[in-house]
Amino acid sequence: MRIMPRDIQIMRWIHEQKFMTERQIRQVFWKGVSENSREDYKRLSELEKAGYLKRSKQNLYRYVLYMVSAKGIRQLKGSGHEQGLGEIHDVDYSLYRHDMAVTDLRILFHVWGNTEWVCERVLSKRNDLRHLPDAMIYHQGKYLAVEYESSRKSKRRYDEIFLDYQFDRQIQAILYVVDTKEMAERLCRVAALYGKIFFATLQELVEQKLDAQLKRTKGLCVLKRLLEGQMEAHDQIQSVGRKNGQVSNAQTT
Repeated sequence: MRIMPRDIQIMRWIHEQKFMTERQIRQVFWKGVSENSREDYKRLSELEKAGYLKRSKQNLYRYVLYMVSAKGIRQLKGSGHEQGLGEIHDVDYSLYRHDMAVTDLRILFHVWGNTEWVCERVLSKRNDLRHLPDAMIYHQGKYLAVEYESSRKSKRRYDEIFLDYQFDRQIQAILYVVDTKEMAERLCRVAALYGKIFFATLQELVEQKLDAQLKRTKGLCVLKRLLEGQMEAHDQIQSVGRKNGQVSNAQTT
């Protein structure tokens, strides 16, 4: 079987995201192809039959979940796209819904032209981040951290995470994507002292795209403006430092 450049990119995406469905793969690599076309399914089947892809062995999921096999990882390594990521032996059911949503977010941003996406698996190889996000987007010289929040944490835990993000000078802003407006409003109240953190529902991003109105303590910010770094300069976080026993004169970036 002859491996084409698109096959390499398909395997790279799947490997970085842990797994992907046919629908997700189609949205990225067969965009605009007729709904009746089976071209994507045929190529994925060929890659699976040749041993580059494999499916989840668990019969718990509504969709076929594709993962990259050991042979596929060797192919990625030979083409310079392996990034030191190990083989995923099967899908973690406890993280299935979360990981599906993160991949859907990556696809959204990719469609909008934000292709410099760094996934959690790659970020976990770094030791210079105060908190590990689900992903980071590099855009116009700045990093936007992306978090998909599907379950609630304690207020104390959120304070710890938000504080780490606020003091991380590598990250310009943090976008929390949640399932409901109620959760977005609740987290916005918890983040009252942290000017770098924004909230939106997944539905708002899907429907409003780059015009989505992101929530934060000081009001709304359009997603497009956030990505372009045109939001208001953040306030000093002296109160955050005093509250948490940190050095108080730091300036957010």
